[in-house]
Amino acid sequence: MGLEAASTRPMETLVFMDLEATGLPFSQPKVTELCLVAIHRHALEGPQPAPPTGGSSQVPLPPRVADKLCVCVAPGKACSSAAINLTGLDTAMLTAHGRRGFDAGLVDLVQAFLQRQPPPICLVAHNGDRFDFPLLQAELSRAGLGPDALSGIFCVDSIVALRALDRSSQPRESNQRKSYSLGNVYTRLFGQAPPDTHTAEGDVLALVSIFQARPQPLLHWVDTHARPFNNVKPMYEVGAVTDQGAAYDKETKTERQKLRAVTNLATLGDTSPTGRKRRPRSEAPSHSGGIPATSCLNTSHLLATLGPLVILTVAVALYWAPWSF
Repeated sequence: MGLEAASTRPMETLVFMDLEATGLPFSQPKVTELCLVAIHRHALEGPQPAPPTGGSSQVPLPPRVADKLCVCVAPGKACSSAAINLTGLDTAMLTAHGRRGFDAGLVDLVQAFLQRQPPPICLVAHNGDRFDFPLLQAELSRAGLGPDALSGIFCVDSIVALRALDRSSQPRESNQRKSYSLGNVYTRLFGQAPPDTHTAEGDVLALVSIFQARPQPLLHWVDTHARPFNNVKPMYEVGAVTDQGAAYDKETKTERQKLRAVTNLATLGDTSPTGRKRRPRSEAPSHSGGIPATSCLNTSHLLATLGPLVILTVAVALYWAPWSF
C-alpha cells in the first residue's frame, strides 16, 4: 500500500496510540507502556455520546465501539527520575510485576490487533513524528524486525494536524504563542485538565476526546496527510552505544593511558626503546657533592629532555581541546 492509496482512499480505522518511556529521545529510551485504541471513522463522524448527566463536564463519552490494547513493558534499562515522576512507572516495579520486554511476542500481539481492524488503518499520536513513531520503529528493530513490520499501516501526528487547522481558520497573530501540548489543547476545548495524564491509556483517551470535538476537519486532514509508517526512521540505530556514560569513561581512560605514557617518557628523559623502562632508584642520576645539575647536561641530553616535554604539551592540548567548547 503506497502513498497514492492514502490520498485516494479515506482511512477507515484510526488507531490512537501513546507510548510511555524511560526518558527523552537523547537518552535512547525504551518503552515502558503502550496503549492502542482503535476506532472506526463512523464512530467519529456520527453523533457523539453525550457527557454524563448531572455534571458540568462537556467532554463526550468515548465511542461505545472501540478496541483497546494496553500493555506494560519491562524496559531492561533504568528510567530517568523525570520519567518516573511523570508516568509512575519504574524498571524495578515493572520487573517485580513480571512484565516482559518489548519482544517478538509483543510485536505479534500488536500486529494481530491491527489486523482485526478495517483497512486502511492510520496510527494517530500526539507528537508522534518526534517521539512515538520513531521510538516504536526503534523497538521493532530491536525485536529483530525491519521497518516493514507494520507494512500497510499509515500514521499522522495530531500536533501537526491541529496546528495546520488553526493556521487555516484563524489569524496568524492569534495562535503564534499557543501551546499544542495535549493538556493545553484539551483544556482549551473542554475548560478542564485531562484526567490520568502521562498514562498511556489516559493520554490516548484525551486525544480521542479532542477528535470527537472536531471530527470532520481532523478526519479530512488525516485522509489527505497520512503517510506510510514504514517510512518513519527509527529514533536511534539499534546496536549503537546506549550507555553514553560508559562510552565516555572508556574514551577518557584510553586518553589518560596515552597521557601517562608520554609523561613517563618525559620523566625519564630518554626516548630510546631501551630507555622507556623506568630506571630503578639506584640508577637515578645523582647531583650530590656540590656539582651543579646543569653541568651534567650536554646538548644531546637537553634535546632528549625537551623532546618529550613538547610531546607532553601537545598531548595535553589535544586531550582538553574537545571539552573546552
